[in-house]
Amino acid sequence: MTVNHALIALLGLGVGIACAPAYADSSDSARVADIQYGNGLDPSGFAALSDQADPVGMSWLHAGSLRSPSGIPYGFPTLPPPEHEQGAWRYSGLLSAGVINLSGDDDAQLFRQYSDWSNGLVLGSLWFDAYRPDSGHYADLRASHLSENDQFYRFRAGRYGRYKIEGFYRDMPHVVSTTAYPIWNGVGTDSLTLPEGLTPGASDPAAIAAAVSGAPRSTVRVDRTRTGLSVEGNVAKRWIGYAAVSNEERDGTRLWGGSMFFNFPFANNGGIVETVRPIDFTTTDLSVGARFVGDLWQFNAVYSGSFFRNHKDSLDFESPFILSPVTGTPAAGVVGYGQFSLEPDNDAHNLRLELSRRLPWNGQMSLTGAVGTMRQDETLLAPVTCEGSIGVSGTPFVADCANWNSSASLSQTKADARIDTLLLDAKFSFRPSAKFGWRAELRHYGEDNKTDYLAYNPLTGEYGYISENGSQGSVVPGEMGIFDPNNPLYQSYFAHIRSTPYATDKTNFDLGGDWRVNWQNTLSLSFGFERREPEYRERSRVDESRATLAWVSRSIANGSLRVSYEFADRGGDSYDYFPYDAFYSTSIDGFVEKEGANPFTVSAMRKYDLSDRRQHKFRGIFIHPVGQAGTVSTILYGQYNDYSARIGRQGDRNIGLTMQWDYQPAPHFSMGVYAGAEVGEMNMANVSDNEGVVSSDADLGGDKYPLENVWKETSQTQDLNFGLNLVRDFGRTRVDAAYSFVYARGEIAYDYASLGAITFNQQAYPGEFSPYPDTHYRVHSVDLGITRNFSQRFAARLFGRYEVGDFDDWHYLGFEDARLYDHRIYTDEGPSRHYEASLVGVMLQFKL
Repeated sequence: MTVNHALIALLGLGVGIACAPAYADSSDSARVADIQYGNGLDPSGFAALSDQADPVGMSWLHAGSLRSPSGIPYGFPTLPPPEHEQGAWRYSGLLSAGVINLSGDDDAQLFRQYSDWSNGLVLGSLWFDAYRPDSGHYADLRASHLSENDQFYRFRAGRYGRYKIEGFYRDMPHVVSTTAYPIWNGVGTDSLTLPEGLTPGASDPAAIAAAVSGAPRSTVRVDRTRTGLSVEGNVAKRWIGYAAVSNEERDGTRLWGGSMFFNFPFANNGGIVETVRPIDFTTTDLSVGARFVGDLWQFNAVYSGSFFRNHKDSLDFESPFILSPVTGTPAAGVVGYGQFSLEPDNDAHNLRLELSRRLPWNGQMSLTGAVGTMRQDETLLAPVTCEGSIGVSGTPFVADCANWNSSASLSQTKADARIDTLLLDAKFSFRPSAKFGWRAELRHYGEDNKTDYLAYNPLTGEYGYISENGSQGSVVPGEMGIFDPNNPLYQSYFAHIRSTPYATDKTNFDLGGDWRVNWQNTLSLSFGFERREPEYRERSRVDESRATLAWVSRSIANGSLRVSYEFADRGGDSYDYFPYDAFYSTSIDGFVEKEGANPFTVSAMRKYDLSDRRQHKFRGIFIHPVGQAGTVSTILYGQYNDYSARIGRQGDRNIGLTMQWDYQPAPHFSMGVYAGAEVGEMNMANVSDNEGVVSSDADLGGDKYPLENVWKETSQTQDLNFGLNLVRDFGRTRVDAAYSFVYARGEIAYDYASLGAITFNQQAYPGEFSPYPDTHYRVHSVDLGITRNFSQRFAARLFGRYEVGDFDDWHYLGFEDARLYDHRIYTDEGPSRHYEASLVGVMLQFKL
């Protein structure tokens, strides 16, 4: 679904605010900060509530609107705020504050997803600008406070042409769910414990049902806080130095899957729980650099570093379910505890050098080199946390937890993970005449993965790891996840015993040119070639050729037309469906090949990023001025991918159309209407293995993967959006209104050669296997605002929003009635199926 929920939520106050011209941000690329500021009250981060259009228009010489070279109209300028003088300084400022009232289903997740709306008093915005015309010194402050989790503050000061200092603070909420019902104590910490009355691994089914039905409703959310400081200035003639640091804190919770082995297709034997994991991250970014700007040469050198810290290393949780083996009885140990290793601390460093020079024939050369390294060396957790024995009693497949629940069972105690990168890039461009220009680029990027971890237990001499804290082997005898060359029970076990050091080298060459046929038409043609050489993947060489043809014209109906078509063809060397032998137990001396062992996967499988592919892309943009005040814009685009795969992704396509009409006959009036639609489709195919046959045949159509077990899936999406907005200024009073409608639909259809393709589903759901219901998402929003300027310094604004939304997703069907299904606990009911919410507010604005 391509719906931008964030945009819908951030419009908040009404499109009337967004319709006001946003003041330009002079931020440049040298700083480490947020490019965009804003919140639900002020999406642009720079608009004033009472902006009045300048009645002069664009200028004294041109009363009407002006357009860009492509035909897009510029917005009318607004009246500047009143200025005051204090010595050599000139300053202006404003403060807005008011009250907001919410009603209806205002706690719906889709309504408040990225805006922390709340009732009561609120600081709308705070501005202060000051500058000295004689020296070029300046200072400005921008702030907006919707709530403690949705606010921003930014301060800048400096001297034009000499130096600049900037600092910022920003909060960003993200409400994940408002209908969560976790049963655990300790939500938000790294240890989830069961409530009173439930015992890990040994709870009564009736007690579990009571705990699930009696769990209180709670909200799952993540709050992000970013702070930053940057300095830039002239350190010598033609030399500029800069440094910046930013820090982001993320705190809250997320829904998390805490599996304790599957619960299908047999009943009362596994245990699947949807838990809530903690979010407690810190990311610090640092940038230090210097630039040289000469007449012929330009140089830039920059070091950047990123440092991630997770203040919680792991998540421990308790599961109430009793694990019942398929055959036999559980071993002496009780598997009622689970553990996840959370994201590890890691560092990234990069040093980049850029050199450019002017060349003859109006040319430019740019050379870039960069080296980087990413490292992670966290202390590793023990493979299991269980005590006693795990496995199935009465069988030889029993393991002693004492041999696996300490760091002594690890081959190394630290991760020692490292990836080094290298980038080399050379660009050349020439324009020997006004009618012709050409460009070329050669680029190489490489990743060298130096991570090498062997899963070996020195206490037992076994390879691999105990899967799912021992629960898998306690349900299905023998499925411990370990390989032992000295034990006949495990010497033929197919186990993942070493980390796979995925890496790649990528080389690109691009050549293109453009020709101005006449003053109204320009043609451009470009060719590109890319060679990827991935390591330990199904292909060791992937080649892709690309050609793009584009036409720009200003000769059609006084409008501007941009059309481009691109064709790409990807291929490579022979495809190996299982290149991972070196990282599995089959590579260890002592592995005994089991007669008729099942293959890793079907040999016809093709992974979409490595398979052959033919790609077609089209884009057309037409901007048509209608008279002096109107503009019609049309964008048509499409993409089609054809993968040569019998099993895997076979193809995908999408096409979209967007049309917009803008009308602004005078500074006091503007309106617009837009509509867009996009449809997409993706086709996939797979084959179910014949579980009743033990065979090493990996070919499609063989005993293990017969053709009658092939199934296909087609997923289709339809997205529609429509909106209109109007702003009318009556002098001291301005009225703005807006309406938006967003609709998204998803459909999944499938076909199968025979019932053998869905044998697993037949066991779980006997009878007819019906298709999945369609998913739907639709939101109607109406915004209305009235602004009254009582004087040059005082204004008031009354605003409101009414929003209606509907949401249907088969993944959440039935959760509003029950969240416990056999040995499966679900925590989240999902977004509200239907909600109606409104917001009304009054804001007062005072200008200095």
